[in-house]
Amino acid sequence: MIWSYISALGGLNVTVLVGLAIAAWLVGARCWRLSLAWCVLFGVALAAAVASQVAFIGWGIGVRPLDFTGFSGHATRAAAVYPVAAFLLLERRPLWLRIAGVACAVLLAALVAGARIKIGAHSVSEAVAGFCLGLGAAMLFIRLAHANRRGAPKPLLIALALAMLLLPSAEPPNTHQWVTALALALAHQDRPYLRGSWKPAGSPYVPPCEPERVRFGYVCT
Repeated sequence: MIWSYISALGGLNVTVLVGLAIAAWLVGARCWRLSLAWCVLFGVALAAAVASQVAFIGWGIGVRPLDFTGFSGHATRAAAVYPVAAFLLLERRPLWLRIAGVACAVLLAALVAGARIKIGAHSVSEAVAGFCLGLGAAMLFIRLAHANRRGAPKPLLIALALAMLLLPSAEPPNTHQWVTALALALAHQDRPYLRGSWKPAGSPYVPPCEPERVRFGYVCT
């Protein structure tokens, strides 16, 4: 259960809230360029993770010797948002505290990546690659940022607290189903590639829910 909870800290319902809180705080602090930079870096990291998964599901593009079928989205998002959030929250604090805070956030993201391996959602290569992708985006943003703003406002603290404490227990969105639907639509086929065989499934993809709950052919609601 603990690994499932840690894994959930990288879910869309958590990390997107944190990412939006970061962007909103930067806009509120009138750091327009940094806000745009954060949105671009976070968006590019998310797009890269999704594109890699779509490439495998739709066309079987991956690295079979490494068991790599796409960047772990959870690991990517966690490594992108948590170090940046820690940096902003502690930017007016002593240097040693800022370094320690960012290091703890990186460790949390690493635990999320490890949790994805533990629960069998991703291979080691996928979790590590996703972690590195997200961390690269975070470190690039931190390098661009300057410690010349006011301390973090309470709304950001509240948003982060809610994300960390409440949302991991909420029902996560069916992100994999949406990625599968996108991949099959782009590839013009109804059989996704499977990790075990690296070949298309033997039968058309069927969403794991009752037929009346299926929308757009592949997504459960």
